[in-house]
Amino acid sequence: MYKFLFLLLLLPLQAESQTSLRLPTLLSDGAVLQRERPLPLWGWAAEGQTVTVHLGRRTATTVAGDDGRWQVTLPAQRAAGPLTLSVATADESVEVHDVWIGDVWLVSGQSNIDTNIERVYPQYPDEIDRDSTGRVRLLRVQNTVASDGVRDDVRSVAGWQTLSKRNAWGFSALGYFLGKRMAATTGVAQGVVQSSWGGTPIEAWLPTDSMEVIDPAMVAEAQYYADPELNNSIRAANSRAAERWNAMLEATDPGVSGNWTSPDFDDSAWAEANQYALPVAAGRFCGSYWLRQRVNVDAAHAGLPAQLLVGTLFDADYTYINGQLVGHTGYQYPPRRYDVPAGVLRAGDNVLTVRFVNHNGRPAFVREKPYRLIFADGTQVELSEHWRVHDGTQMPQQPSMPTGDQNRASVLWNGMLAPLAPMAFAGVVWYQGESNTGRAELYERELTALMHTWRQRLQQPELPFAIVHLAGYMAPQTEPQESGWPRLRESQRRAAVADAHAAIVPAHDLGEANDIHPLRKKEVAERAALVFDRLGFGKKNVPTFPAVVGKSIGKDIVLTFDQPLRPGAVHGFEVTGTDGRFHNVAATAEGRTVTLSRPDGSSDTAGVKVRYAWKNNPVEADCCARDSNLPAIPFELKD
Repeated sequence: MYKFLFLLLLLPLQAESQTSLRLPTLLSDGAVLQRERPLPLWGWAAEGQTVTVHLGRRTATTVAGDDGRWQVTLPAQRAAGPLTLSVATADESVEVHDVWIGDVWLVSGQSNIDTNIERVYPQYPDEIDRDSTGRVRLLRVQNTVASDGVRDDVRSVAGWQTLSKRNAWGFSALGYFLGKRMAATTGVAQGVVQSSWGGTPIEAWLPTDSMEVIDPAMVAEAQYYADPELNNSIRAANSRAAERWNAMLEATDPGVSGNWTSPDFDDSAWAEANQYALPVAAGRFCGSYWLRQRVNVDAAHAGLPAQLLVGTLFDADYTYINGQLVGHTGYQYPPRRYDVPAGVLRAGDNVLTVRFVNHNGRPAFVREKPYRLIFADGTQVELSEHWRVHDGTQMPQQPSMPTGDQNRASVLWNGMLAPLAPMAFAGVVWYQGESNTGRAELYERELTALMHTWRQRLQQPELPFAIVHLAGYMAPQTEPQESGWPRLRESQRRAAVADAHAAIVPAHDLGEANDIHPLRKKEVAERAALVFDRLGFGKKNVPTFPAVVGKSIGKDIVLTFDQPLRPGAVHGFEVTGTDGRFHNVAATAEGRTVTLSRPDGSSDTAGVKVRYAWKNNPVEADCCARDSNLPAIPFELKD
């Protein structure tokens, strides 16, 4: 009996010993490792154990430190694969299979990096449908907040996955297209690591010591909210508030008790309205709002499955056809693409009901989005812009206390970036800034610090960064505009100009006025690839984005660019007049110069400012390279 108990007590110790040797998430089956650079490999073992590492024909030995961590660095290797990575101690061994030596890219930022293949699929359906290649591997880092210091490893959503429509459905669209493009041009294996989190500010991706210099108040805020009991109590209070709000809404909404989703419900007394001019009370509207219309389906398509596109809505919606719920989305950004099961649609009239649930702001349809039924044979039935509408229940604004741990200073550096080290990368795409437009004046310093600290952490002092400019967004304006959106672009540009291993990827011309997540991610990826061709691979004669390099001021203003421009009239240039205000001016491109007229005929040279594409959505900006037609980089020049 005592011998049996003794053996039971030994089991946990034996189990711990059997699992003391482990490798990081990035070194797992299907991994891609960086070619032609010193190759770090690392992991954990019992303290003091000798660790032997084999990869291909290379072998290295080291000893695990006091904390159990070990690391070896193999000499740079050419592209190769598939290989087996073997790691062993005297007592244990681990093997990683299907390892390739190629190029590894890190894509990071907020929601425009998060924007996935599912979201952009309608933009590139044929290409995505046929894509499947083992030459490109994708790994998505799981969202992780760490307020109490740097984690030793990241977690992944599904490990390394070969590129396919299924595997990439939830993966960064920009990363997907970047991996494909680089595989096509290099002919070697490509790995893309996505470490991003929608809505997060740059401060979350910077280490604490950097943030203490730039904005100590944000560090203090992060430390304040790092208390687990405080955060748990806030979350519990918010959860209870949401439960109470939703319970009141469901109990008081006449559409729920009156079964307004039923196809037999009589809505003839409801008001009629265009979906872009809903008769909703001015200002904030919280609660439910109901809309119904009839959609005619011919006999040939009755009973068939279909896809219902209900554009993009603000805010949440519950959408029904003939009384059956076919889709629900809880917030404003995702496109509503709902599958209608077989047997739901009938010949003749079908009743489409949309129940808006808004927590803050008026219910609204986004213009220029698709609103239709689509059948498998390609037949489409357009929805009407006209609905019968009725208030449901108006509610108080749902109370909540500050949450969003992921938005605190340094928490994503700790949990999702620093633990990637010492992985070697070929380059980084940084696409972030939307959440910092209210603090654009600090962004240049923060972006400079981010590039420096990431390179330092990854032990790659010349690691190339492709900085994606904010895309055009919001209603186009014709007059000069002051806004944090173009000012943040300028902070991005200035940080990149000052860094020999960074470059801007313009995207002002690839945006959508009605969508903060524009779909043209393949074009952004191709532009980022041009940056890496030049900065990462040292290729000559790579097309670049025209950049202003000088100006002379007299009766006219002459700007000099770094390459020939498409000749003729160009638009989007603004100059300050004697009143100190910016004015639109006529501009003509010829050779490498753009000549601007003065807004008031002045020839004064002091205090004159010039800027280009300085709007939230500068659709008029059309200055381009003569040979490649690539867009010029937006800028502001001061004395």
